[in-house]
Amino acid sequence: MKDLVYLSRAFVEFGPFAKKEILDFQKRGLLSETDYLRDEGSENWVHYQEWLTVVPMPAPKLVKKAPAAKTAAPKKSKKAA
Repeated sequence: MKDLVYLSRAFVEFGPFAKKEILDFQKRGLLSETDYLRDEGSENWVHYQEWLTVVPMPAPKLVKKAPAAKTAAPKKSKKAA
């Protein structure tokens, strides 16, 4: 499975992690300047910032909005004289 990634921190290898997890780590500020990543099946370690620039991102899911329901205008109440 090519969607798995290994993390190297202080010469200790962790993982495998799903690519989504690595992206989540980055969003949460958990990756360090000394962290390196490699895709499963690869022997090449890449600095995490470089890895983030080349990781294929899934296409965003488009959500089709339902047409707005037509509502009747509120009726004006007659004021008592």
